[in-house]
Amino acid sequence: MPPLALLQTLFYRNVLLWICCTLSLGVVAQGACIGGMINETWPCHNVELLAHVPNVMTGEQNANDLWGWTDPVDGREYVLLGKRNGTWFVDVSEPKQPRVVGKLATVGLANSLWRDVKVVGNHMVVVSEVVNSRLQVFDLTRLRNHTSIAPPITFSTDTVLGGFSKAHNLAVAPDEPLVFVCGSNGTGGVLVYDFADTNSPALVGSWTESYVHDAHVIRYAGPDTLYQGKLMAAASCATDFRILDVTDVGDIQEVSSAAHQPHGYLHQGWFSADHRYFFLGDETDETNGIVNGTTTYVWDVQDLDSPLLLGAVDLGTEGTDHNLYARGDWLFQSNYNDGLRAQLFSPESDDLLQEMAFFDTQPDLSIPGFSGSWSNYPFFESGTIAVSDQTKGLFLVRTQFMRGWPELITLCPSDTAHILLEIDSCIVGPVSVLVPDGVQWVSTDSLPGPGTWPVDIAGFDWDDMQGMTLRIAAGGLVHAYDVFIDVTEDAAHFPDLDGDGYGTFDGVVFGCNPGPGYAHVGGDCNDLDADIRPGLIDLCDGIDTDCDQTIDEDGESIPFYLDIDGDGVAGSQVFASCTPPSYAFLEPGMDCNDLDATMFPGGAPTMAGVDNDCNGYILGMEQLGGGCPGDLNGDQVVTIQDLLEFLNFFGSYGFLEADLNFDQHVGVADLLLMLGYLGVEC
Repeated sequence: MPPLALLQTLFYRNVLLWICCTLSLGVVAQGACIGGMINETWPCHNVELLAHVPNVMTGEQNANDLWGWTDPVDGREYVLLGKRNGTWFVDVSEPKQPRVVGKLATVGLANSLWRDVKVVGNHMVVVSEVVNSRLQVFDLTRLRNHTSIAPPITFSTDTVLGGFSKAHNLAVAPDEPLVFVCGSNGTGGVLVYDFADTNSPALVGSWTESYVHDAHVIRYAGPDTLYQGKLMAAASCATDFRILDVTDVGDIQEVSSAAHQPHGYLHQGWFSADHRYFFLGDETDETNGIVNGTTTYVWDVQDLDSPLLLGAVDLGTEGTDHNLYARGDWLFQSNYNDGLRAQLFSPESDDLLQEMAFFDTQPDLSIPGFSGSWSNYPFFESGTIAVSDQTKGLFLVRTQFMRGWPELITLCPSDTAHILLEIDSCIVGPVSVLVPDGVQWVSTDSLPGPGTWPVDIAGFDWDDMQGMTLRIAAGGLVHAYDVFIDVTEDAAHFPDLDGDGYGTFDGVVFGCNPGPGYAHVGGDCNDLDADIRPGLIDLCDGIDTDCDQTIDEDGESIPFYLDIDGDGVAGSQVFASCTPPSYAFLEPGMDCNDLDATMFPGGAPTMAGVDNDCNGYILGMEQLGGGCPGDLNGDQVVTIQDLLEFLNFFGSYGFLEADLNFDQHVGVADLLLMLGYLGVEC
C-alpha cells in the first residue's frame, strides 16, 4: 500500500472507531462552525458543537435550567440538567462523548415548567414551582460510584428541607455554605439556609421587603470601599433590582434599588468579574414592544448606593433574553429563540457589548417569545459551555477563538510535536498556555496575545494517548482546541529539506529515530521554500502558500459588483477577489434585475409586465400590453365603479395604480385624466 494511502487508512480507522463509540452513546451533531453553519443545521459564529444530547436521552420531558459541578477529587465535570419532571446528571468530562449517568425525580405533586439548580459545596440544591417540592438536596459525591458506561439509573433524594412549599429560584454564596431561596410560594423574597452542617442544614435568615425572582450573591471586591469584603447580593425583583447587604443573614439590609424606564419584567442579572458593573435582563421588554430588539441593560454599580444606567445595548437580534452569566470579560446569554450569544464587554468602548460568537439552538425561530434556550453554564475550567434548550435538550459547545495546526499527528513516544497555535484578535493577552492531559512538557506557559505562535509539546502518554486538547486562558475565559495524536512505534516521518517542520509525502519513513532532516507532519508542497507549508495564511500573492490546492483564499479580498446585463447599472450581488476586474463597481448598484437590460432605475416602460424603472411596482405602460389606465377593478372597461375606486385613493401618496400621471400623488390632475377615460374599453 502507498505511504499516503496507508496514512489515510490509519486515520479513517481511528475516526470510524471514534464515531462508533460516540454513536453508541446516542450523541449526535458534532462539528465546527463552517460558513456560518454546523452540519448544515445550526446557525453559528465562532462556536464548535462538541455534542448534542437530545431530550429523548434524558427522559423525553422538556429541559429548563442547568448548572455544573466539577468533582474536586477526580476533576470530572458534570452538567446538572433540569427537566420538567426532575434533574438529570450528565458526565461531560469528555465533552465529545458525554455520558448520561442518571436522574433525580422531582419532589412534589406534579411536573413543572420551572426548575432551578445550584451547587453548594458538593451538594446539589433544587427548587421548582411544583407544590410541596420544597428544597431538594442531593450529595453529588454519590456520582463517584457511577463513572463507567451503563444505563442511566434513578437516584434518591438525600434531604428535603421545609419552610416553604415551592420556589422559583436559587442563589448561593461564593465562599460560604449559604443557599438563598428566591420567590418562595410565588410571592416571597429570600430565605437563607446554612449548609455548614450538610447533615442538618438550617434556615437562618430571610428578607421579605419584595418578591425576588432571581439573585446573584458575591463576596464584594469592587471599588466601593464601604462594602469591600462584605457578602452582597443583586436581587431581580420584577419591577426593579435591589442591592442587598447579606453579610449578616439574620439582618439583611437593602442598600439601593433601581430600574430603567419604561421596563417590563426585570428577570435576572449578574455582576461583572470586577464587581463594577451589573448586567440586567428584562424578560418582557421585547414582547411588550418597549424595545425594537434584544436588549441588555448595563448598570454602573461602582457606587452601590447609587446605581447608574450605563447603557441599554441592542444586541442586534430579535429574541427574548432569559438567563445571562459573566465570566472574565465575557457575557454569555441564553436568549430563548436566538440560542446562546457570547459578547465581549468593553466598558470604555462605545460598543459596550460586542457579539463575538453565537450558537442558534432554534434555527427556524428568531422572534420574541419564550421557547428555545433557557440557560447556559460557562464556568467549566475545560472551556466546555453547557446550553439547555427546552425542546432540543442539552448542547455542549466551546468557542473557536484558537486553532492548533496540524490537527492530525502520528508520533513516537520520544518525538516532540511542533504545533502552531493561532489565537484570534479578540483574545486579549497575556495568554496562559495550559499543559494538556497526557503530556509532560510544553515549551512555554504564556503567549503575548493574538497571532500565530509556535508551541512544542513532548512527553506523551504511550498507553492512553488518542488525542489532546490544547487550552489557553485569557481574559478570565478558557479556550480549547483538539489535536488528534496517534502515539505509535510505526509513526510516519517525512523528508523536510527546508527545515520548516513540514515534509513531503514522497520518501516517508515509518518507525522511530529516522535521523535528521525529517518532520512528523507531511503535506509540504514546496520543500525548498520554508515560507510555503501547511498552516500558513494564504495571502494575495498568487501562490498556494498553505498547500491546500487553493490560491489566495485567505487574502484580504475586495468586495465588488458587476453590471451583468450591460445596462450601465451594477446589481446588488457582491463578489470578492484579491484583484477585482477593471470593469467592476466598488459600490452596490440599484439594478433590480441584473439579468434584464430593460430593468434599471429610470428605465423606460416596455409593456412587458416587468418593473422597468425598479421602483418596486409594475404600473402604467410597464403593465403587460400597456395595461388599461383607469381600469382599477380589472373588468376591461373604465366605468363609474372604477371612478368610485379611484376616489378611495384621492389625496394619497406613493406608487399607486390610481396615480395616472406617475407623480406619486393621486390628485386633481389624475381626476381629470380619470374622467377622460370613462367609457374606454380595454
